[in-house]
Amino acid sequence: MPNPPLAIGTYGSISAKRQPSGRWRASTRFRDDDGVTRPVQAFGPTKPRAIAALKDRVKDRRHAGSRALDLTLETKLSELADWWLAELEFEERVSPQTIDHYRRHLYPASKRIRDGTVKINTALGGLRIREATTTRLDAHLKAIARTAPAKARAHKVVLTGMMAFAVRHDVIRHNPVLNVARIPRRIQRPRAADLTTLRELRAQLETWVAGAAIPGTAAHPGRGPRRSRIVLDVADFLLGTGARTGEALAMRWQDIDLDAAPPRATICGTIVRITHHDGVLRPIRQEWTKTHAGYRSVVLPQFVVEALRRRATEAVPNPLDLVFTVRTGGIYDPHNFRRSWRSARGSRFAWVTPKTFRKSVATLIANEHGADRAAQQLGHADRGLTAHRHYIDSPSQVGDFTSVLDDPAR
Repeated sequence: MPNPPLAIGTYGSISAKRQPSGRWRASTRFRDDDGVTRPVQAFGPTKPRAIAALKDRVKDRRHAGSRALDLTLETKLSELADWWLAELEFEERVSPQTIDHYRRHLYPASKRIRDGTVKINTALGGLRIREATTTRLDAHLKAIARTAPAKARAHKVVLTGMMAFAVRHDVIRHNPVLNVARIPRRIQRPRAADLTTLRELRAQLETWVAGAAIPGTAAHPGRGPRRSRIVLDVADFLLGTGARTGEALAMRWQDIDLDAAPPRATICGTIVRITHHDGVLRPIRQEWTKTHAGYRSVVLPQFVVEALRRRATEAVPNPLDLVFTVRTGGIYDPHNFRRSWRSARGSRFAWVTPKTFRKSVATLIANEHGADRAAQQLGHADRGLTAHRHYIDSPSQVGDFTSVLDDPAR
């Protein structure tokens, strides 16, 4: 009965023989990636060095792209994470900022990390792949979900991708993350601002821009830069278009036609933060929107047109032709805008976030023209369903069935 073939990427027994010249020759059989078994040999001044040289040569024969040959059940999850991220970067299937997001959940950003912050690499990185059982991973996710469900869901996404990488490379047969318990998600009814609230909020923003005190925010101290009106202008753009914050801050003058009938703005990019070569997160203008459906042309209401015309007289020239910039003409980071927004909204409107404007726009349009039109305005690929579930603050309208329901009372 013939011997079973070698597994691909492995070699057979090593033999060593002294040559007439006095050197040693070590040889073996190696089964290459194409399934063909070939002889491999190496030489050395001594038997151990010849065998060591042969093993190095065998290692070099392994196909550079076949990572599974280097993965075993003994590989640590910290190493698996590195290989998984490298594959994502090579495939270019996900955006750089998404990979950055995964990396921030894997590794501590710095040694000065807050107590209690849990990262996958510090909590699970020492486990071997064989030790990453469903029970262990489930316990890790549940411990985080008790205080931070959103972080637990992010960890689950990262761990699912890592273990799927191990499955693809034949290290394990089943992804252990697929059977962990469901992480609870708190379902909240979308809360939009009505017209009265929006008018009162805009009046407060004007007061804040003027430097006066508002509930929850003290008056401007009188020294340092004055409060910028750009916060109110961005809020007007969000309220008049339903755009995302990053989309609004990525608007360029070349994307706006205020003289058209009606005036329009083409939303075709967004501001994202990526890690640069020095390891620092910085904003850049991405030349595409969050989704394909986000590339859209919207009609601008009159109050937005007036805000943009005023903005045009105060705009700082910048190489990206951006409408909304910082005082020096640089990119206005969405994180910095949200920080200023928290000061401008104060305590009275603490529940109002930039996303509240999207919900308000969706609700106003849906009430008049239906959920499909609202989803189109927001740039949603899922017409109606996503908008109604997360953005539209109004109940579903049920038909009139009173003619049937009145009968039992007669």
